[in-house]
Amino acid sequence: MSRHLKRLRESGLVEEDRDEFDSRVRIYRLRAEPMAVLKLWLEETEGVVEPSAGGIKAHVQKSRK
Repeated sequence: MSRHLKRLRESGLVEEDRDEFDSRVRIYRLRAEPMAVLKLWLEETEGVVEPSAGGIKAHVQKSRK
């Protein structure tokens, strides 16, 4: 889990803070602006990938018959 959180932090999608009473506790928060950029990219990519994925699915189903 910490490896994934580290990558998210390095990418700028989350920010890390330490608990003021217990330095072992780390608090992660999503960063709104980078998440909005990621969401937009995913929406655009889905429009490109989904039609080709549908074609692959149809091809696989056709080849099973």
